[in-house]
Amino acid sequence: MNNDPENLSSAGENTPARNRSHSSLIPHLSSFLVPTLVFLAYAAAFIVAFPPFNQPWAVLVFLVPFIKWAFALPRWRTFLLTGFFAGWAGWFGLLIWLRHIYPPWGWVGLALLSAIMALFILTWLAALRWVAPKLIDAKAGRRLLSLFALAGWWVVLDWIRGWFLTGFLWLPLAAAFWKFPLFLQLAEWTGAWGITFLIVLFNLGLVCGTGPDRNLSAEELRKRKIRWPARIGPEVLVPILLFFGTMLIAVFQMASKARQQERLLRVGLVQPLTPPLLKWDASKQEDTWKTLQELTAPFAYRDGNRMNVDLIMWPEAAPPFFVERVQIGAFRKALGQLSTNLGRPILLGAVGEVLKPAEPGSSTGLIDGAYLVRPSAGLADEVYAKRHLVPFGEYIPLRNWLSFIGKVVPIDEDTVPGSQAVTLPITLSSGRIVKAGPLVCYEDVFPNLARDQALAGADFLAVVTNDAWYGTGGGALQHAAHSVLRAIETRRPVIRCGNDGWSGFIDQDGDAFELEKADHKIMAEWVLKATGTTYFRGAGPLYVYTNPQFDGKQTFYVRFGDWFVGVSALLALAGMLALRRKSV
Repeated sequence: MNNDPENLSSAGENTPARNRSHSSLIPHLSSFLVPTLVFLAYAAAFIVAFPPFNQPWAVLVFLVPFIKWAFALPRWRTFLLTGFFAGWAGWFGLLIWLRHIYPPWGWVGLALLSAIMALFILTWLAALRWVAPKLIDAKAGRRLLSLFALAGWWVVLDWIRGWFLTGFLWLPLAAAFWKFPLFLQLAEWTGAWGITFLIVLFNLGLVCGTGPDRNLSAEELRKRKIRWPARIGPEVLVPILLFFGTMLIAVFQMASKARQQERLLRVGLVQPLTPPLLKWDASKQEDTWKTLQELTAPFAYRDGNRMNVDLIMWPEAAPPFFVERVQIGAFRKALGQLSTNLGRPILLGAVGEVLKPAEPGSSTGLIDGAYLVRPSAGLADEVYAKRHLVPFGEYIPLRNWLSFIGKVVPIDEDTVPGSQAVTLPITLSSGRIVKAGPLVCYEDVFPNLARDQALAGADFLAVVTNDAWYGTGGGALQHAAHSVLRAIETRRPVIRCGNDGWSGFIDQDGDAFELEKADHKIMAEWVLKATGTTYFRGAGPLYVYTNPQFDGKQTFYVRFGDWFVGVSALLALAGMLALRRKSV
């Protein structure tokens, strides 16, 4: 008789007693009820872990139902189908804000994108299902290596997710702790990848490092009535020690006397709440421009003004006109005149003209860029062009093949992507020159782009974005969570200016201080948890602080990049090779 665990059902009478240590713990329920419970538990935990619910504890257990079920050796088809639909439901719930884009086509995009994201979860679950039966009789060392391999495989899949089909590295597991940056300090060395690795390893350890003694017979199990957890093994002790050990190190680091704060600059953030579909309407352009001027006017420099700032920031594509680059036109003159009247520089996101690199000296193209306008001097020569464009938002992939999409998505001409990091030098009122490293739209989701700006010499990261496309749900908060990761990875302050939020400042330790609306007044204060709303029209000043300990220095992650992804790939490969050999 073939007793290979790979070929046995979890409830099969022929399963050896020693191979039923995990399966005996799952109640004898119908083949429909168990997958349903696993589906619901995973999807619910995954959704509530992230904004707007912000329950990060859920991410520490969200994989437990699938891991526990995998050791019961369910049918492959049932396991994988449940995994796909659970992954799809989880992402559908988190990305529900996409429905607001070009309705009703936003629903179609939401369903398709959620399905693509679910494929990555499915791929990881397939590896889990392949590994589970091989670990039932394995020794502790082999089991521990396999857990590290599975955690590494998740990191590799996340990295692929950041590049596949132009990339959508939205909400890595580490982002769940954006309100609790103490758990994220490891990112200075490993990037967010290391935090994600520890989270997956923790989930695996809760199941694989606990449970009844695998050497007990079925009769002994029944007599002792053992319930999970009944033993604590190295497979759970190691993940716990690693996870909380890194947090303990972070506590000592942040309590160090070297951790100080010095004022870097005071910034005035303008949040115009411009409806994205109406901004380019010819009949609304003058109103949009007037709103920007009115919100910015209080920052005009004058002695004793409580609103005096060093820098004014507008969000992505704030002006309703194109910034001229080929020749100085009316709008470019208006920008220069406004900055001169205010007596302060303006860092703004705008759509601007640029000569197409492929056709020098001919027609112009458009960029989604970040510009700096200085008093008297006007538009600076340095311009940052967005490098990671949004498919179907700023360009149509395979336009010649997908020409029909142009009838749904109103993009007449593809945006020209930037080719490199560019910093914008800003002269403060003190005379000090600091360099802003712009990130436009959702570029703060991609760690390599923030790293490039740090390598280029940026003293702080300036995120100009427009989340008004996504309604007033969790989209803006989910987006802001990524900036916390970028601040810690690069140890650079992050200033975010959004069209409708999240606008504020994130320090080098990842603490977020939001410009918020409370009691119908625009407030700018040090707050860890917003008491007002993220979505409003208004403006306000914020002090931005820097830690001299990090000034001019590059973190381990900035210097060496995604090295931890390579380590994770090696762990995944080592685990696979080890499991292909028979146990001895």
